[in-house]
Amino acid sequence: MKETQNRPFYRLLWFWISMASIFIAIVCLAVAAAFTSKNGVTNKKIASMSKSYSEESSFNKKFNEYMMSNVPNYDSYVDGYLGYGSSQSTIESSTASSTDFTEKFGSSQSFSNDDTDIEVNVLSASIDSSVTLSSEAESGSKPLVVTVSIKNTGKKAFSFNTHDFTAYDSEGSVLNLDLNTYDNDMPDSVNIGQVVQAKLYFDAKNDGPFSVTFADGTWK
Repeated sequence: MKETQNRPFYRLLWFWISMASIFIAIVCLAVAAAFTSKNGVTNKKIASMSKSYSEESSFNKKFNEYMMSNVPNYDSYVDGYLGYGSSQSTIESSTASSTDFTEKFGSSQSFSNDDTDIEVNVLSASIDSSVTLSSEAESGSKPLVVTVSIKNTGKKAFSFNTHDFTAYDSEGSVLNLDLNTYDNDMPDSVNIGQVVQAKLYFDAKNDGPFSVTFADGTWK
């Protein structure tokens, strides 16, 4: 009868090392899959919030324009009965002339409120096929690149917000701000005396012409 030979120690060691490596690989794959899934859900939520914000801003602007045009002494009504203060009290709705205006691309316009004074310029708005839109953009969307600049001429920093700018296509439809905008170097604020320039991406459905608004101003 043959004697049973024990396996050499080093063979058992390599066996358990292999099993441990396989286990670690499986755990890493599971974690990566979970992270990718969570990241996808987060991007969808951000896109949905961005779209809702743009639509709400557009509705509020049109509603305020209608009320100011059709309600006598609308500013006094808002100030006296609702306690919101004058409808022209914030930087978002105040200009040097306190009236709506339309400018050509490349022209600056001043906005002011208290110690906040800025000069806004929408330099251009055109389709750029070299730009890649996010996966959340609707099929067939074209990349509209809007280049803007803000100069702070006031006495305190101005918070830069991409949603202060709204783009419209030739049919007057509000365009969604594309998530890939945030791949660019977006400033958080414009300091006193500083000039910042930024490129915003929108999901366009046609070739324009386009218009861009900031507060009560429109560039075409």
